[in-house]
Amino acid sequence: MKAFNTFLKILTAVAAVAGAIYIIATYGEQIVAWAKRMLAALPKCPCSADVVYDAASAEETPVEEPVPEQPAEEPAPEVVVSEHEPVAEEADFAE
Repeated sequence: MKAFNTFLKILTAVAAVAGAIYIIATYGEQIVAWAKRMLAALPKCPCSADVVYDAASAEETPVEEPVPEQPAEEPAPEVVVSEHEPVAEEADFAE
């Protein structure tokens, strides 16, 4: 029975590889065309390959880094502890 199960596993793997090869052979051109359309739809990089780096001008021009916007700080909510609730103290955490 082990030999039969092993044979079925190998046969399944071979069928999966054959199916993948068939799909690529049949629809390969359509898959490539779809991938090209998807890549063309992506936003373009602001840096261009036409830009030539000039070390002399780079040293003269200061680089302005964008300042990240910081969200307005909201006050922390007040924690209300009733008289009957247990409260942990610093000594409780000491090892």
